[in-house]
Amino acid sequence: MSCQTIIVVGAGAAALSFAAAMPPSYEVIVITKESVHDSNSTLAQGGIATSIMPEDSIVQHAEDTLYAGCGHNHVETVNDAIVDGHRLVHELISQAFPFDKDQQGRLRLGKEGAHSANRILHAGGDATGRMLIRHLADKLGSNVVLKEYEAAADLWIENGCCAGVWTKDSTGEVRLRKADGVVLATGGCGNLFQMHTNDRSVTSDGLSLAYRAGAELTDLEFVQFHPTLLVKKGLALGLVSEAVRGEGAVLIDENGQRVMEGVHPMKDLAPRDIVSRAIHHKQKAGSRIFLDITSIPDFTQRFPTISSLCDKAGISIEQGRLPVSPGMHFLMGGVSVNRWGETAVPHLYVVGEAACTGFHGANRLASNSLLECLVYGKRAAERIQTMKHRMPLSGKAPKPEEIVFSVPECSLEDIQKNMTAHVSMIRSEAELRNVRNWLEEMPVQRINVKDITKAELELAHSWQTAKLMTDSALLRTESRGGHFRSDFPARDDANWKGKQIVHSKGRIAIRHNEGIVNHAAAHA
Repeated sequence: MSCQTIIVVGAGAAALSFAAAMPPSYEVIVITKESVHDSNSTLAQGGIATSIMPEDSIVQHAEDTLYAGCGHNHVETVNDAIVDGHRLVHELISQAFPFDKDQQGRLRLGKEGAHSANRILHAGGDATGRMLIRHLADKLGSNVVLKEYEAAADLWIENGCCAGVWTKDSTGEVRLRKADGVVLATGGCGNLFQMHTNDRSVTSDGLSLAYRAGAELTDLEFVQFHPTLLVKKGLALGLVSEAVRGEGAVLIDENGQRVMEGVHPMKDLAPRDIVSRAIHHKQKAGSRIFLDITSIPDFTQRFPTISSLCDKAGISIEQGRLPVSPGMHFLMGGVSVNRWGETAVPHLYVVGEAACTGFHGANRLASNSLLECLVYGKRAAERIQTMKHRMPLSGKAPKPEEIVFSVPECSLEDIQKNMTAHVSMIRSEAELRNVRNWLEEMPVQRINVKDITKAELELAHSWQTAKLMTDSALLRTESRGGHFRSDFPARDDANWKGKQIVHSKGRIAIRHNEGIVNHAAAHA
C-alpha cells in the first residue's frame, strides 16, 4: 500500500498539532505563505484555559464558555472539546512543557474575562503561543516536510472531493500538489480591519479557498474585538493581553475614571464584546482610554513581550498608563465543520480559527483558542487515519490557465477603511447596505493564477470574505456577542437563538446550528 499524502495549509498551532499527531506512515506537507514563525499562534500572549484547581471543574469551564458565547454555542461541542482539551493540557504538563510556576513550584494560574476561576496557564509570561509553536515543531517527525513562502492559491476538486492544492511560490512558479486529504489551518480574517491583532499573513485565505471549493461558511457576523490593543498616534502596535487585567490592571479614561464601573458585574473582566463596546462609547464621547497597571509591581518580569512593545514604541511602563483601544482579534465563525474538522467537501478539513465548530458561539471565552487548536488538530489527525484510500484520480486536473480570480479594482486599505467604519463593533442596516453595495458593485479584473501577484491573491480572498461577512451582519437582525446592531440592540432569542447564517456556492440560508455537528457525518 502506497504512502498517503496529506497537505496542511498554515503553520500555526492547529496545523502543527495536526502534523505532530500524524504517524510516519503518512507524508505530511505543511505549506505556509510566509515563514513558520508568521501566524496568529506565534503572537498569542494569552494562555491555555483548563481546570486545574480542586475548586474548579470541567463543568464550570464549560459553563463559562457557554456564558461568554451568548446562547449560540453548540452545547455538546463545548462539553466534549473541554474534556479533550483538559486531557491534552495535562499531557503537555507531563511532557514538561514550560508553563509558568510560582516561587513554590506550583503552576501559576491566571484569570481572564468571563472566567469564574483562575485557570489560565501561561508560558514565558506572555509568550505562550510562541513557546507552544516551538514545542509542537520539536515533535514533528521526519515524515513532515515544511514548505515556507509558498501560498495556497486554489483547491483542486475532482468528482466533488478535494484532491490537492494549487500553490504559487515566491518565484512565481505554479504547481499542483496532489493529496489524499487537505487540511486548512490558515487563521481568520483580522486584516479586513484597520485595527487588529492578527499577523500580517492572515488575509482570509482559508475562508475564501473553502468557499470556492464548495464548503459552507457559517457565523461570519460574529467578530471579536479585543479591548486592549496598544496604540500610539492612531496606530495599533500590538496586543496587551487580557492577563494584564487578570493581574489587577483596570481601564481608565484620561481623568482616571474607571471605564467599567457600573457597566457589568465583572467590571474589567467582563466578556470581551462588552468591554470593547464600553471603550468604544467612551472614545466616541472624546475620551482617551488607558490601562492602569500601577497595581502590578513586577510588570516587566511578568509581561516581557508587552514591555518590549512599550519600550520600542517609547511608551513608559513606569508611568503606569498604557494607551489602549479595541481592535479586531478573532473570528468566531468560519468554515462549517464537525467534531473531526470535516467540511461538506469530502477529504477537506479545516481546523483552528478558520473553522466554525460551534465551540465559541457568538463570543469566544478568553484563552479557549489555543485549546481549540490542540483539540481539533489532533482530532483531524485521528480521523484521517481511519479513512480508506480514495479512488484513483482521473489525472484530469485543470490547466493553470483555467484557474482565474476576480480581483477588485480597489486596495486592501480601501476594504479595511470601509469595514472598520461600518462593519466593526457597532453596525446598522444603512451602513451595512452601503458597504455591501460598494463591495458588490466594485469593478473587478479576471486574473489567471499564473499572472496573479501575492497581493492581488490576498485582495481577492479579502474582498470575497468581506462580502460574505457584510451579508451575514445585515441578515441577523439582533445583537448577540460579537455582533451588535444599533438598530436592533437587543438579543432576540425568540427569532434568532440557535439559528445560523450559512453561505455556500453563492447561496445564503438560515438554519439551526445542530447542522454544525451532523452535516458532514456522511463522510465517515
